Amino acid sequence: MKDLRDSHVPAWFWVGVPVVLYFGHYLLRAATPFEFFDRYILHESGATEQGTVLVLVLALLTGLLVLSQLRSLGDKRLLLFFGLFCLGCIYFGGEEASWGQHWMGWDAPDSWASLNNQNETNLHNSNGLAGSLLDQLPRNLLTLAALIGGAIIPLVRRARGKTYERGSFAYWIMPGMACVPAGLIAAFSSIPQKISESVAGEVVWPMDINAGEVKELMIATFLFVYIATVWIRLRNRQGGSARPATQ
Repeated sequence: MKDLRDSHVPAWFWVGVPVVLYFGHYLLRAATPFEFFDRYILHESGATEQGTVLVLVLALLTGLLVLSQLRSLGDKRLLLFFGLFCLGCIYFGGEEASWGQHWMGWDAPDSWASLNNQNETNLHNSNGLAGSLLDQLPRNLLTLAALIGGAIIPLVRRARGKTYERGSFAYWIMPGMACVPAGLIAAFSSIPQKISESVAGEVVWPMDINAGEVKELMIATFLFVYIATVWIRLRNRQGGSARPATQ
């Protein structure tokens, strides 16, 4: 039996958006001078970082719509889960924009700048262990979530013909097949750069797209695709009760 929860999600969205966003970086790098790519794509005010914030804002707004719909289902676990999702989007987006510093142009206070290796008003660039815990740990956890929850589990369940019980907690929170492309791209987006470094000893053209920033964009894209599929699932539930089951 196929998992049809995401059958209403258009392919241009769940396949096209992550594919274009990711591979578009390589195409632009190959087709434009480095000065142009660096200024308009890689720069902190460029398309990649600003696009990450925009996608997270869309994910947050969609998450709030999901919360408004979930109240009718009467399951506090779902409200808690997606409430935490929204808070995560706020933290991720706020940190990416240095909580407005990149837009407003203020300087970090001296006391804060001494603790931040990029003189920015954010937490994930803090010096020492704190920076690692607030940067690498969340990034690695989200990468695992995208790979395991967003790609491996849906593919394995599809191969085994398993579906979630309609209305169960897992039915609403677990990613479906529509999340697989974004999940795989988010998880493996930095691999080409690492292969280039391993083989050539440096990042060769056109692999020099700043894979770290692109990875953050693709993680944000995965989050948006995921929450959008939940929203569409809620809007298109048909036949029978969609209220949460007890398991």
